[in-house]
Order: sequence, then structure tokens, then C-alpha cells
Amino acid sequence: MDAGRMAVITDPEGAAFCLWEARSHRGARVVNEHGALNFNGLVTRDPERAKAFYGVLFGWRLLELPAGAMWALPGYGDHLEVGTPGLRKMMEQMKAPEGFIDVVAALTPLAPGDSQTPAHWSVTFGVDDADTAAAKARALGGEVVAGPFDAPWSRMTVIKDPQGATLIASQFVSENSDLTA
Repeated sequence: MDAGRMAVITDPEGAAFCLWEARSHRGARVVNEHGALNFNGLVTRDPERAKAFYGVLFGWRLLELPAGAMWALPGYGDHLEVGTPGLRKMMEQMKAPEGFIDVVAALTPLAPGDSQTPAHWSVTFGVDDADTAAAKARALGGEVVAGPFDAPWSRMTVIKDPQGATLIASQFVSENSDLTA
């Protein structure tokens, strides 16, 4: 299998990310499950500039949802449904917002006045239980930076591993569908 090529670049505000030429390998085969990639998000001081940059670069369009601003890639849901047949129907039953199946990332503005936090991408992993993940992280020498707390469609916690890298552990909670960001 041809794994493709990768480049590491930064956006205009300095948030680093990787570009990957997939070739015959289309990406992660397991997503949205315990221990697997669940979501990504850009934290930025300049959301308008980020919208323009990523919109042109990747063809993403912005969706303003009750859970916050999210980027969608038209047709991405079709790709997801290949790996998870019936995903569209399941999202309709859960009353997911229109277009949510095509969401690829969140857009989160940094708090006004926060001059210390650099623009960055966050990574979220799916877990079966956010409270258990937080307790395990502490037991393994990590730090729970935030949470666990309830959020739209989820219960999550922000964890810093013993080397200082941060990640979000997110448990799907359909009962939280009415929460807003």
C-alpha cells in the first residue's frame, strides 16, 4: 500500500498542521470509537482569517450550529457512511443539525485578552467514559486540565500527558444534544 507523502505547514496565525497526500490509503479506518480519533478543532485569535484560509485551502464551508462554529466538507458524510452504514439515518434519529454529517473540524476563538495561548489545533479521541479516562490519566501521571464536563452531544475532559501534550477525551452523550457551546 502506498502511504503517500506529508508536509508540515502553519496557517497565517502560526497554527501547525500536516498535509497528507493520501494516494491509495484514504485515512483512518477506525474513527469515533473508544481510543480512536473523534474530532479536531482550531483554536485561533482571528476566526475570520482562518475561515478564509481553510475555506480556500480545503474547500471547507462554515456551519454555525448551536454547538458552535464548525467546518464542513461537502460529501464527507458519504465517506463516513461507507465505514458506518446507516450513519445518516442514525443522525436523523438523534436530530443532528442539518449538515452535521459533513463536519470535519470545529472553530473556536481564543478568549479576548488571552495573549499567552498560541493558535493551535486540538485533537479529540473517543472514549466510552470521560470520567474513567480522566481518572486513568491521573493514575498514569497525567494532568486533568479541565473537566470532565458536559458539552453539546458529549461529556469530555482535557488531559495533559506526562510529556506535556494535551488532548481531549470525549464520550458521546446523545442526551446532551440540546446543550449549546
